[in-house]
Amino acid sequence: MGNTARVASGSKDKGETWGTVCGTELPNPGSGLDAVRLASGNWLLVYNNTTKGRNSLAVSLSDDEGKSWKWTRHLEKQDTGSYHYPSVIQAKDGSVHAVYSYFVADGKSMKHARFNEAWVKDGDPK
Repeated sequence: MGNTARVASGSKDKGETWGTVCGTELPNPGSGLDAVRLASGNWLLVYNNTTKGRNSLAVSLSDDEGKSWKWTRHLEKQDTGSYHYPSVIQAKDGSVHAVYSYFVADGKSMKHARFNEAWVKDGDPK
């Protein structure tokens, strides 16, 4: 997929109508993503944060309804492999659950990750 534009649009009526499409700072190769508004009011997004390929899958957190994404941590960041089609929910206990498919040298499968906002805010280990 060539140079995919990174754009976003918002809805104030639960998706019945949409606002003007505008640019976003988030890289994405044109792949699927999923987002959820957390109990805290923050938005959480799971997506491929690359402009080419799907070897990186990130979680980003926004405290201003997606205007900026201040915190990012990776679920996957590999030289090879392909991670895609994430789905994310927040459980009653506050934990966040993400599932996604992956293709690696030994086949394809699904993965599950459980984390919380603090984990995302801690960022990737150095």
